[in-house]
Amino acid sequence: MITTILKYFFGIIAVILIYEIIRGSIKATLVKRLTKSARKFITSHKIKIDRFKFMNKFMVKQELMNNSDIHEAIVAHAREHNMNIQDVEDLVEGYIEEIVPFFNLLSYYKFGYWVANFFINILYEVVIDHESADKLKKIPEDNAVVFVMNHRSNTDYILVAYMLAQNISISYAVGEWARVWPLEYIFKSFGAYFLRRKFREKLYHLVLEKYIQLISLQGVTQGIFIEGGLTRDGKFRDTKVGLIDYIVKIKQNPEFKGDVIFVPVGINYDWVLEDSALIKEWKTNVEKSGIGDNLTSLIRITLKGPFTVFKNIIRYATGRLKNHGYASVSFGDPVSVSKFLNKQKKDFFKLARHDRLAVVKEFADLLLWKIGEVLPVTPVSLTARAILLLKKNSIEKNELVRKINDLKKQLKSNQCKIVIGKAFWSSQLSFKHLEREKTDRQKELVSFEENLLEADESEKIADVALEILRRRKLVKVKRDRITVNKNRKAYIEYYANSVCHLLKG
Repeated sequence: MITTILKYFFGIIAVILIYEIIRGSIKATLVKRLTKSARKFITSHKIKIDRFKFMNKFMVKQELMNNSDIHEAIVAHAREHNMNIQDVEDLVEGYIEEIVPFFNLLSYYKFGYWVANFFINILYEVVIDHESADKLKKIPEDNAVVFVMNHRSNTDYILVAYMLAQNISISYAVGEWARVWPLEYIFKSFGAYFLRRKFREKLYHLVLEKYIQLISLQGVTQGIFIEGGLTRDGKFRDTKVGLIDYIVKIKQNPEFKGDVIFVPVGINYDWVLEDSALIKEWKTNVEKSGIGDNLTSLIRITLKGPFTVFKNIIRYATGRLKNHGYASVSFGDPVSVSKFLNKQKKDFFKLARHDRLAVVKEFADLLLWKIGEVLPVTPVSLTARAILLLKKNSIEKNELVRKINDLKKQLKSNQCKIVIGKAFWSSQLSFKHLEREKTDRQKELVSFEENLLEADESEKIADVALEILRRRKLVKVKRDRITVNKNRKAYIEYYANSVCHLLKG
């Protein structure tokens, strides 16, 4: 009896050992192949990888714990709150554990890039502004680079990372809303660091400041949303200056010889996934920004996103794919902190905190203005703006097209970015063909043809936008007459507001 039991026992142990050996071997082989594939992708596209991202988290923690300013703050905090030094050190270590990520090459360039590529392209037609993206290659490598963006959707994280994936891996500043499993693990493996936006404890903010300055000094490329949160009404929100202040202050570090470069990034969509919740908060004047509210919003997006993707896969398979219109990112000219500070009449780093933050606020507002300059104008945002300016609930299509054409001329004269996708390829080819023939033809004929092409393009913009607005029951289209759904007019206002700073009338 005992012999039989021992045979079964050792048999089970042997099976478990064989399983673990096979599993470990397969895992090691798979990781090796994926890592090789990721490195090949990085090498072939000459992608810049910030080496500091691979720094062991323990080493980063020690670097911060040995910082003299943090050490002094620990002592001061212990005295102020009558706490044991060790307890305060444990508190700081907890903050560091919460903030600091662990970058994983496979997570970013295999799992992350694949998911972003699939998710974004099944939902939207992504339009890349190659001309503005090429400016990024001219930034000297010894500079600290920060991408500053407007914030329209939680999809922004995926969209911008996807657009930049073949140039650089970007580390986001992410709010506490994402500190839930498995999002926290995923974001941290992508190199994102976490921050508490409304937590006022001085010790915490000093730890956050020193971490951000540490990675900035080490050349880690960062991405921050300058408004601090999602827009509710479609317009830009007021700028937040905390993170910008932290980063600008590395200029006073004698070991830092380069410059701090901020790259303005404009983001826009034809269809924001969470627009219903955002518009509701706008109209009720109740902004939900707590972790519970953000988690609810995130769950809504998490459920809606895959459901929409699934529907689109079915539509793709049956030849009836209708995406959410265009999603686009555009980059502005890099802004040098050194040049900005050199224009100041007083030494920035000798100013009192209140005065220094006033200068940072001025700089942040400049960045937001530059983001506004390069914000992509999508068909839905342009058409929505035209509908509002006509001030009618019932509009003839020809009247709408003429208004879009007038607004489009205004945009082009100001060199604004109008999102043009596959639906416009034929008209773009005609424009290029006409441009090549300009020198050999009469100005009057060229002008006449240009006007015809502009009108055709405006009609196409209206068609693309109205198809989306009609599907969303925001308008009804019958016999070339467009009727706005009064109960959902707030949606028209929301999308029109995204470009109201570019189109005044």
